[in-house]
Amino acid sequence: MNTYKKGGFIKLVISIVVITLMTIPVCNSVSINFDKINVFTENEKTEYQGDSTSTEYWALLVGVGVYYNNPDENRPSMLEAVDMLYASLLSSPNWQADHIHVLKGSQATLFNLIRELIWLIRKEGRGDMTLLYITTHGYGLKNSDGYPMDLPPKDETDGDDEALVLYYGFDRWYDQITDDMLRFFLKFLQSDGLCMIIDSCFSGGFNDPIATGESSVNKDTKIEEFKRGFLDDIAADGRVIMMSSQEEEYSYGSTFSELLIEGFNGWADLFGNNDGINSAEESFNFAYPWVVIFTGGDQHPTIVDLYPGEFPITYN
Repeated sequence: MNTYKKGGFIKLVISIVVITLMTIPVCNSVSINFDKINVFTENEKTEYQGDSTSTEYWALLVGVGVYYNNPDENRPSMLEAVDMLYASLLSSPNWQADHIHVLKGSQATLFNLIRELIWLIRKEGRGDMTLLYITTHGYGLKNSDGYPMDLPPKDETDGDDEALVLYYGFDRWYDQITDDMLRFFLKFLQSDGLCMIIDSCFSGGFNDPIATGESSVNKDTKIEEFKRGFLDDIAADGRVIMMSSQEEEYSYGSTFSELLIEGFNGWADLFGNNDGINSAEESFNFAYPWVVIFTGGDQHPTIVDLYPGEFPITYN
């Protein structure tokens, strides 16, 4: 029998709502428009052997949460989310403490982030699985006149690079990491699977070519356009990219992270295929409707799934 960790207020709310909805006739239930941007492959699910000794799991968890000279921008929930995710991973037998690095608060500078990305690149290898989690403020770059900026390489269809703010980022423009910089480092990863989670305002901008909301576009065409585009290095085959919002949306608090982590804690598989594995895809599918509900429809997480089958995160 699967066991699940004790959760907090969010878990209690979810439980009450689920039980309530189960007692309401379908004809009277409220219809929710999920309008999810979900790019995926046709590959059938592949079984993953959890006791494999050849696969190592590596993770870099980054939560800024506090900002130099800008206390109004501080978000303690970001630091809490990193701690929650760290604990969730260590509760699963496929993760080891020395395979997880955490960068938080005043230590979350561009210099330290680059150093940790290099650590990750040096440690992971073929056959491994890698998780990269970043939560901070995000925004589209603007010049002094307020117009969008597309730094070299000129690759943005909307003319606007996206950036994640690090500890000194509000006070010193250079302490930020742009989507271009992040892709540069990620292209050196050799893991069989990469799951990248970005929880920030406008995080869907890291997925510009497909974050159009045009769900009717042919799936294969979208994948080919996506692979030809400037995100070729960030979401190649074998990668799952999950973002807390669409490009023009704010992310409210750490709602997406908290719900995603609840998924990793067992709720994902409970509402998924019940195979004992909480996958990235199941966790996203679990979190998505709750994020929409809790934010009054103002926030819509996005996902790009090019991993064959399901990406295993934790085991029950």
